[in-house]
Amino acid sequence: MKIRTLVASLLIGIATLTLQCSCSTKQTAINQMERLAYDIRDNGSYYTIKDWEDAVAKFVDIRKKMAHYDYTPAERRRIGELEGECARYMKEGIKNGAINGIMGVAGELRGILEGLGLGITF
Repeated sequence: MKIRTLVASLLIGIATLTLQCSCSTKQTAINQMERLAYDIRDNGSYYTIKDWEDAVAKFVDIRKKMAHYDYTPAERRRIGELEGECARYMKEGIKNGAINGIMGVAGELRGILEGLGLGITF
């Protein structure tokens, strides 16, 4: 009888841990997108070409992670807001950076953003 109780407790523990990990990972992707949006907002006008390439790569990686999870309508709305913020901050950062002396990069970055299908026009 003790073995059954032990096995049942173990199975419940494993199930709980699995559930917590999957929710945590799902939320982690949202948190990463939020941090990326804020970083671009706060620092985008000072980004170098390498910084922009890294930011775009992070954006794409986070979107790929998000594609593996089922989100609630509220979570999907928040994700859409964050993706829109990233796109807006990228656009503003590129414009500000171009004004600050990286005119040649603006065209390349515009192509990257358009390639992501974000529908951004300058």
